[in-house]
Amino acid sequence: CHSDIMFIDGQVLPVPLVLGHEISGYVIEIGEGVDPSIRKGSLYAVLSITPSAKSYHGLPALFDSPGASYDGGFAEYVLIRQDQLVPVPSGVSAEFAAVAADAGLNAYKFVVRAGQVDGKRSTSILVCGVGGLGHQAVSIATHLNATVYACDSKPEARKLALRLGATEAYSPEELANKIEEGLTVDVAIDFVAKAATFETCKASLRGNNKAFPANPRLIVAGLTSEKLEFSTLDTLSYNLTIVTPQYGSKEDLEAVLDLYATGAVVPIVSSHKLSEINTVLDKLRSGTVLGRVVVVP
Repeated sequence: CHSDIMFIDGQVLPVPLVLGHEISGYVIEIGEGVDPSIRKGSLYAVLSITPSAKSYHGLPALFDSPGASYDGGFAEYVLIRQDQLVPVPSGVSAEFAAVAADAGLNAYKFVVRAGQVDGKRSTSILVCGVGGLGHQAVSIATHLNATVYACDSKPEARKLALRLGATEAYSPEELANKIEEGLTVDVAIDFVAKAATFETCKASLRGNNKAFPANPRLIVAGLTSEKLEFSTLDTLSYNLTIVTPQYGSKEDLEAVLDLYATGAVVPIVSSHKLSEINTVLDKLRSGTVLGRVVVVP
């Protein structure tokens, strides 16, 4: 996950630890008092973040998780609470289950919960950034019969978006021109979360003042320390809702795993040995990764 790069660069975490918050694995040992439904040898995805009023380690829920406040999954073994374990259905690999636990779960949360794309209403959606999360957002929204537009600076990412069902895929410059011509969407998801993409997403929700959705929603999905600006003139005049949703529920993760199991959503995943983790992180930092990367002990 690209947030690991931020962690490595010291932008968030106060102490060193084993990173890796996007985890699946097989149960090897079980502690005392664990529910008997948790079985040795079974494959589980890990619901890393469990929002609650009472923090386990004194941190906000986002950072009160494996790989953020205690040792995570870039290791041969990891210690996990039983309430974080979600059974993986038959036919879903350990690699896909790991991706479901963060990238898939967040993409689902952004599209279905925050974006309110339900497959029942005609909805148009802009996915800005077709990376590890963005390409799954394209797939999920397409599965739910939304009209999907994608934007990415990388040609290979735009080709991937089209292959996954996007109606159109633009470079940032092409998208700016389309918005100038009046392209308008109901929902915009900003996986990049930079000032430029944030402004573009806002503009896409009012079509250069030529079209106005009834319930425009801007989901800021990227993790960034950059300041993004808006005024109440933006939100009130255009009835614009801006949300920054965090992670998802156990039910959301189960829904994502079911989408994987049925083949409705097939994430783009490449696997590497755990010993290659530094090489993988270098590729992630350079922006050359297409889809999602999993490391396997």
